[in-house]
Amino acid sequence: MDSKTPHTITEAKPAEKLNTRAAQVLADVVESYGQSGEPVGSRALVESGKYQLSGASIRNVMQDLEGMGLLTHPHTSAGRMPTEQGYRYYAQHLVEAEEPDAAVKKALEEQIHINKSSTQLSRDVTSTLSALTNCAALVTTPKNDNDPLENMEFVRLTGDKVLVVMVTKSGEIENRVIEVPAFIGAEDLQKAAKNLKPMVMGHTLDQARTAMIAGLAEQKGQVNAMLDQMMAAAHEWGQPVTADGAMVVAGSTNLFQYPELVRDRLQSLVKLFEEKRLLMALVEEVRGSNGVKIFVGHDVPVVGAEDVSIVAAPYGHAGKKLIGSLGVIGPMRMNYKRTLGVIDYTGKLLNRVLAEK
Repeated sequence: MDSKTPHTITEAKPAEKLNTRAAQVLADVVESYGQSGEPVGSRALVESGKYQLSGASIRNVMQDLEGMGLLTHPHTSAGRMPTEQGYRYYAQHLVEAEEPDAAVKKALEEQIHINKSSTQLSRDVTSTLSALTNCAALVTTPKNDNDPLENMEFVRLTGDKVLVVMVTKSGEIENRVIEVPAFIGAEDLQKAAKNLKPMVMGHTLDQARTAMIAGLAEQKGQVNAMLDQMMAAAHEWGQPVTADGAMVVAGSTNLFQYPELVRDRLQSLVKLFEEKRLLMALVEEVRGSNGVKIFVGHDVPVVGAEDVSIVAAPYGHAGKKLIGSLGVIGPMRMNYKRTLGVIDYTGKLLNRVLAEK
């Protein structure tokens, strides 16, 4: 693995260490199958010109890899294809990040610059990643846990819905919709905001959450049911990434082009995207990692997504608790070399923009 692009993968029971020849055959089968989706035969490897071996010798290596559980073959074909364990071994031991070409770098650099808001930047980067990798992509906007609140307002929407708008000192906006009985009017909302502001102004979101919960608990016997909703909202503010708009997903329809992701699996994945369960689990897994992280099949941190692979990485400044995540979700036969390089380069560009801001 390129030392400039560290990556980790969840450890499964490791296969025995492969010798150089077997490792080369496995890597070539993974990469060839990733491009074509067709089982790879010994003739194709011989014709690649990489081996000073006969077709029979390569078939023997393939049989050994199949015996280790790293390759398999359809009954109707003499060619081999990787198993989940084969993909995992490749991702853990063999893959090297591919330097993005000039066109890819230009496409990313055109989208990632300091003049964009965090929300717009996330949307544009997500769409670009999806287009470049032919996979579904996601980007979460980092939160600055040390950014103190400067203002807070309650805005009545319709029915029992109230929008809580929080503005931090740096200008970032955090929104939350809570339920407040319709009979509580604008005057009551303003009064509640006035009472709560001294508790939270000048504090970080996490500090404000603690202060609000403590303050509301003291008043619980005196104030109406609206306080219960505010306490629930305050609790949510302390969660890692739950704000509407904090996570952007694009390109999920790209997954429909891969026949191995059959309809029922795709429906399950779409549901997971909509519920954000897969994405939230992914965010939490990569927030504390160093460099790019790869999840293969059952390593993906949520039930229902066992047929995909994910390449993801954190970006931002860990010391300032300003951490976001970016990644792509695709079939296990995705182009890992190219995807690793794109994710790594994108993360570096986002780090630079954050540093400038």
